Amino acid sequence: MELDELRQTWKSVKSHIDSHISDDDANKIKVAKNDIKSRLLKRAQWDGVFSIICLILMALSPFWSPMKFPYWWLTIFCLTLFIATLYGIRIYCTIKTINLWDYTNKDILMTIISVKKLYRNIELATASVIIPLLIWLSLTPMFINTWRMIFAWGLTILGFGLEYLWYQSNIKQINNLVNWEQE
Repeated sequence: MELDELRQTWKSVKSHIDSHISDDDANKIKVAKNDIKSRLLKRAQWDGVFSIICLILMALSPFWSPMKFPYWWLTIFCLTLFIATLYGIRIYCTIKTINLWDYTNKDILMTIISVKKLYRNIELATASVIIPLLIWLSLTPMFINTWRMIFAWGLTILGFGLEYLWYQSNIKQINNLVNWEQE
């Protein structure tokens, strides 16, 4: 009787034992996640570099630009870029704090959720400030029915189209950091 109970217990537990990941497999997953984390950090660095370059170019545009943007418009635009850069630094620091070797999946997931919230919020805030600014600027008397208007609309569409693709790519990488086991 005890032998039958032992066999039944073994059969019920065997499937759970087989489904557990070995230490080597777990380490391979953590190394792959670490590669994803490194890519995210490099992307965040490039975001910061690009934002700082744009900020400097916009702040110095009265000296070199033939467009002659209004100063109040440049101030708002540069302030928005500066805030976006600060958020980018915060996102970078948050991603950098993820410890894949010590954190549980729950800790990693909570950190990723906070990164996604920060990223989404700054994208929405930036778009809701910059798009109306660019549209309003292109409809001012200095720009209306000129090459400047077409240039402003073209840059707006191009810039936000590329930003959307970059955002989607980054979110995909962030999701891969959490969902690695499911792939």
